[in-house]
Amino acid sequence: MTKSQILAEVKKAQNIVDQLVPGQVRVAAHKHGEGGMCMVGYYDMYVNMGGKANAVECSKMEKLDRYYDAGVFTHFFKQRAEFMNATSEVQMDFEGHPAEYTK
Repeated sequence: MTKSQILAEVKKAQNIVDQLVPGQVRVAAHKHGEGGMCMVGYYDMYVNMGGKANAVECSKMEKLDRYYDAGVFTHFFKQRAEFMNATSEVQMDFEGHPAEYTK
């Protein structure tokens, strides 16, 4: 992928996640350790630490290769949208997998 194609994919993915989980994910492209580039979505998840909600930095990474698709990358966030849009207190009290959370 060219630099302009990568920047277009970052913008496309950012627009999609902003609709799912507004303001909660920062999408960027970085060099991949095995060569090439990867798409990364950075977000916080809240966990219970001593009875208080503590933000833990998390990320979702996918290599930008011939199999990359913005829809596949953003599906990770679509599955977790209800959980990610919940309050920090709800997130820290939930004991299941984030993709299984429902209101």
